[in-house]
Amino acid sequence: MTARATKTTKAPPRPLGHQEHGMLIGQLALVLVPQARTLPVSISLLLLLLLGWRWLLWRQRAPLPSKLMIGVTAMLVLVIAAALVWQAGGSLGRELCVALLAAFVILKLMETRALADATLVTQLSFYLLLTLYLAEQPFWLALYSMAIGAWILRNWLLFHHPEARERLAIWPLLGRMALFGLPWALCLFVLFPRLDHPLWRLPQSEPTGRMGIGDTMKPGSIGHLIRSPDVAFRADIVGDPLPASALYWRALVMWEYDGQVWRLDTNPPLREAPSLVDEGDEGAAPLAPDVREYNVTLEPTHKPWLYLLDRGVAISENLGARSSADDEFFARTPVERTLRYRAQSTLGGAPQPLTRRTLRLSLALPEGNPRSRALAADWAREYADPWQRVQAAMRLFASSPFAYTLSPPLLGDQQVDSFIFDTRRGFCEHYASSFVFLMRAGGVPARVVTGYQGGEYNPVGKHYVIRQSDAHAWAEVWLQDRGWVRVDPTSAVAPSRVEDGVDAALAGEEIGALRDLRAPGWLRDIRWGIDGLTYRWQRWVLDYDRGQQQRLLELAGLGNQLPSVLAVGMAVLSLLALLPMWLRRRRVEPVQALYERFCATLARHGCTRGVSEGPIDFGTRAATALPRAATAVRAFTDGYVDWRYGLANGDADQAARSAARLRAALRELAAALR
Repeated sequence: MTARATKTTKAPPRPLGHQEHGMLIGQLALVLVPQARTLPVSISLLLLLLLGWRWLLWRQRAPLPSKLMIGVTAMLVLVIAAALVWQAGGSLGRELCVALLAAFVILKLMETRALADATLVTQLSFYLLLTLYLAEQPFWLALYSMAIGAWILRNWLLFHHPEARERLAIWPLLGRMALFGLPWALCLFVLFPRLDHPLWRLPQSEPTGRMGIGDTMKPGSIGHLIRSPDVAFRADIVGDPLPASALYWRALVMWEYDGQVWRLDTNPPLREAPSLVDEGDEGAAPLAPDVREYNVTLEPTHKPWLYLLDRGVAISENLGARSSADDEFFARTPVERTLRYRAQSTLGGAPQPLTRRTLRLSLALPEGNPRSRALAADWAREYADPWQRVQAAMRLFASSPFAYTLSPPLLGDQQVDSFIFDTRRGFCEHYASSFVFLMRAGGVPARVVTGYQGGEYNPVGKHYVIRQSDAHAWAEVWLQDRGWVRVDPTSAVAPSRVEDGVDAALAGEEIGALRDLRAPGWLRDIRWGIDGLTYRWQRWVLDYDRGQQQRLLELAGLGNQLPSVLAVGMAVLSLLALLPMWLRRRRVEPVQALYERFCATLARHGCTRGVSEGPIDFGTRAATALPRAATAVRAFTDGYVDWRYGLANGDADQAARSAARLRAALRELAAALR
């Protein structure tokens, strides 16, 4: 009895070679290395231990662990994860999710023996590569991930086509693929409709301990920030750079004082912050001479207050920010990621009225500090003009032995008296607090303002870098016909603090870390270059939103034609994508293209043509290796040799007939191989 159909048997999975196992371990290690910057140290050590175990097995050519051993290890990983979740109060954070994925990819690598397993590990490596962007997205990470992504693609190609190592120039091929996709990526990035806010909000981890301006001020609260070189925010100002003495970045206004700590107004009236008018709008009016426009890129603070130059006038509308009568600006939610906003501020401004409520707040004082009260009373009797009392306090601080230092002596219970009459050594918060106390005791309305002062100007990126070390506290007094006037008592005792920065005002051993950071010479130039690149990456890539997209179109004279421009761009790119195929068809003769298909078909069945192997030798070897298709292989080879060495220079009709015979032989070959 003759069988109607031949039963096909499934080919056994191709086992991986020793070198291919090493490629998998290497690519996974390269993907996991940058994760160490965001994962906790304990989790990073666990992943290092698992990956090191797999590497030792590969290095010693030892057999892979049994399924029981892998299962026990997986349960141990889950127990450790559960313990970390319990320690975090039941929160399964982003870092732990990424760590679990990485751990189980390594465990999958422990049982990888065949090509299908290698394919799965390679695909999961791409997912792990994408998780690098969940925390932050610096420019170096984009370069690193593209390089590692290209390496993974190269490995993937070699896993499935080992013959490609001899037959293809793999890196030039990947380079051509990248160049082919680059115009599409640029077109979609620039023209695809943008949103004002992320499409979804990623789950955030618990806020890490970040230094920054707080909502209270006491001796030492500003001083401890000075020791940190971390960047607080960056700002680029439209127009000419401003002198350092004009760079007062306002954060919060402190009204209430209990003798120890300054605090915010407990119930400040807030309103919707004035919104900026875009430059392209018809209603946009020229800026007043004393108004400056600028952009701020604020690092995550986990706090809602924003930093504006001097007295803010307006801020980006998409923030939905609120502002107070004291020129404080607040975001709707705490700043959990890098935030960029545009703002306008006035460096002068009209006098502000003093309401009954603010008068009461600006003169309130706690009990105590009798010597300071007596000094302020003497000034009030001697000077009828409040501004003269301000000048008297500034002369006091400018006189010896008052000194500016990061290591002031401890103050007594009567802090103001202890500072003014005993220790006379302190930081900006000591001087601002004592000055405001003296003014209030002398009948002059006054308040404390905290924020940042100064900043380094980056000539490469043409922007200011404001660090935590630029944290500062100053005072404001209310004067008739002038409103709230800024007075910086620190400038009396250390003028260089305002003009040249904090590192110019302190002794060498107190600010050594910042002196090293701001060292001159070629290291400084390199640092400015990296900082400028980081800032521009943040501005033009990470913060490229709908507003910037619209301004770019207006600059190109395209206005509100985004859909049309996107459609035309995609159409042009589609036509350009067909151009290489059309050129290749014109360059390759039809019969030669059929021979390339013939070689590719045989390669898929394990018979790869050598680089220098002629068609007759290759056909003979293929017929021997694939006996079920031997007749079709010989027929195609004979027809190709006749054309190649006999009819290649013949007329077009002969070439067409040869191509037809070869196509028929190619169909017979495909049927025989099936």
